[in-house]
Amino acid sequence: MDLHPCERCQSVDIAWESGLTDDEGAPARRYRGVCEGCQTPREFVFRLPERPSVPGADDLVFFGGPEHSQLFDAGEWRLIADVGIQDGSAPGSGDPALDADRKRSFALAVAAFDEILKFIPEGGDAVPESSFWTAHGRATYEQNPAHFRREHLERRRRNFADEMEDRFRDL
Repeated sequence: MDLHPCERCQSVDIAWESGLTDDEGAPARRYRGVCEGCQTPREFVFRLPERPSVPGADDLVFFGGPEHSQLFDAGEWRLIADVGIQDGSAPGSGDPALDADRKRSFALAVAAFDEILKFIPEGGDAVPESSFWTAHGRATYEQNPAHFRREHLERRRRNFADEMEDRFRDL
């Protein structure tokens, strides 16, 4: 939700409350809060899958089923991956809790690459332009469309998964 700051003041500082609801008959989770910057009420409603997917035993971070996201576009997922990579790339600290957080950041990046790949149609070689529907997402795509080609995404995902395994083997 931090990718979508308050339209009025651009703040992301909100104490969110959440609960289950329905969205046009579909199960959903509603997040409500008041912007701490300008007191504007904010709300997000995220539809839940009809049949929830179950993470694998080795999944530190898991976002959902086989269909692509309706919450974030492909470019926003790339921004999420970049944050995970940045947070996870700091040198080892020797502090097990801090290093475990860094490993989770890397796992977040790997899972975000998985989410981007879900936007590529079966048999396709790139994320379609229609998969970038937010200003952040479109800007990320326009900076380098080649970063959304299947080959590039699979290579980056594999590289970060391998690096995570190597760096955090003992955790």
